[in-house]
Amino acid sequence: MDSKTHKNKDTKHNTIGQGLVPRSHVSCVNNRYMFFISTLVFLLFTITPSYAQKAKGTKGKSKQQLQSEITSLQKEISTANQLLKKTSKDKEMTLSEVNILDKKIKQREQLIRAYNEQITLLDEEISTGKNSIRNLNSDLGKLRKEYAKMLNFAYKNRNHYDRLAFVFASDDFNQAFSRLRYIRQFNDARKTKMDQIASTERRITGEVEASQKAREEQAAMLKDEKVQQEALQKEREDLNKQVANLKKKEKSIQQDINNKQQQAQKLQKAIDDLIAEEIRKANEEAERKRREEAKKKGTTTTTPAPKEKGMALTPEDKTLSTNFVANKGKLPWPVERGIISSSFGKHPSVVSSKVTVTNKGIDIATTDGAHARAVFDGVVASVTKLLGSNMVVIIRHGDYFTVYTNLENVTVKAGDKVKTKQNIGTVHTNQTEGKTELHFELLKEKNHQDPALWLTK
Repeated sequence: MDSKTHKNKDTKHNTIGQGLVPRSHVSCVNNRYMFFISTLVFLLFTITPSYAQKAKGTKGKSKQQLQSEITSLQKEISTANQLLKKTSKDKEMTLSEVNILDKKIKQREQLIRAYNEQITLLDEEISTGKNSIRNLNSDLGKLRKEYAKMLNFAYKNRNHYDRLAFVFASDDFNQAFSRLRYIRQFNDARKTKMDQIASTERRITGEVEASQKAREEQAAMLKDEKVQQEALQKEREDLNKQVANLKKKEKSIQQDINNKQQQAQKLQKAIDDLIAEEIRKANEEAERKRREEAKKKGTTTTTPAPKEKGMALTPEDKTLSTNFVANKGKLPWPVERGIISSSFGKHPSVVSSKVTVTNKGIDIATTDGAHARAVFDGVVASVTKLLGSNMVVIIRHGDYFTVYTNLENVTVKAGDKVKTKQNIGTVHTNQTEGKTELHFELLKEKNHQDPALWLTK
């Protein structure tokens, strides 16, 4: 083999652009950048850290729901305190006041349960926060290691000539374009990784602050819960003392309750009769209109309309009734401030389990001079004075009725249209017993409903 041939073998070249690059150098560049491509693919597929998910809390109420319940109960307890403030420490309570105290204790117990649920929720929040911070720190460590590898690789391949050689060493234009795109993606991946590191650091700071806030909330909640427990203990002692005093007069109290129950039964019958009369009049009016319509059309039938299962309703009544039902659980209270002193249905007296109290509605203890107000739009069906009840106002809402008993200075009359929260009179105050109490009922036609389920919490 001559020297010329030997020289051609040893110095074989590839033409790249306008210059010549040895094949050995091309091979080195290709090997180096094949590692670059595999690194880029790995980084692109590991670009998103696995952030820890926030716990959704307990299966029960949310933090906001519990806070709303706590606020509502605190207001009710405040109202009960206002109603009982007239009773001095040494004064013996009336049965009505004992009922309010008993109700206040039940509300206090509910409040403590709500506090405990809130504390449990905060425990979960703190635990979730710890896990999240731990996972985010782990992600941050991985991100920093990946970024360090990228920096190291970029440093080793910082030579502009090497990057161009990698592109120009391509077999064809498509490969060259792909390699150029890889280089750009590598630079983009570096920027994205930097952004992720910064974002993760911000998230860690946020989680630490949230965890600290949750600890402070929990500490305040535990303090409040302790105060409520102490107040509950004192109220229970007070209730036991007052009940013991009343039990000394158990016979006279039992007789008094029986007398009031008899009066309530008479009152109830009178109210039911008034509502039955309203239903009868509504059906009679519907029949009259039907006959008039038939007469206009020239039909002289005397066949009565088929009996409806319930109360005859005009289209306007049906709309009103539908809207009334749609607001179940959202109706305003019939007084601005008050506490339910006697609940719906049958229940034993707080003084003696031998005495059962039956209530077709609810009794709401309120402040002196409180105004009664309509709980929904409607038409006043009746304003009547019944024996032992002062004034009674009945408002019709389609085929629903609301009844407001024990009023004075009534400001509406039968046939008046009323709006939601419109004042209809003043709740009477019994000066002998020192109580201002509204008896409130809600019926669908003749069927009594539990008003507490319809009123807003």
